[in-house]
Amino acid sequence: MLGQRTENGEIGALLQERLDTAVRLFGQHRYRCIIVSGGAVGCERSEAEIMREYLIQQGVPPNKIVSEAQSRNTVQNIAYCRTLLRQANLASCVIVSNSFHLRRMKYIADKLNVSAGVYADRSLQSILFKQWRLTFEEIRAFRLSLPWIEKLR
Repeated sequence: MLGQRTENGEIGALLQERLDTAVRLFGQHRYRCIIVSGGAVGCERSEAEIMREYLIQQGVPPNKIVSEAQSRNTVQNIAYCRTLLRQANLASCVIVSNSFHLRRMKYIADKLNVSAGVYADRSLQSILFKQWRLTFEEIRAFRLSLPWIEKLR
């Protein structure tokens, strides 16, 4: 699961949506683990650490959570998780994020040779009130991702 910038260590609405989706999917399927990915971008603590704490509070066993706390952007999230997948001998994964982020995540995963599906809850309320502006920002983010992909291939 990809992180999102946190201000003062607080989980925002979009990150909470990702976390709640991951908890639900983990409970419904037989996934071996949840990888939380994200460095300390918006505060002193890493996004991975903040997400890990939330998942444990929601009942996910700590030994089923793997943390990647170095990444600073989406390309690094996926590249560093690729290393963790290989170390855990996992052939594929499902990347959880928000719907506005799916196309770029899948593109990056494909370019970095990560066998991954992508998933996001797509509630009408979330799309209308939280994500519509971010959908347009993804166009710019997509373009900015290209040099990072080339560095980490």
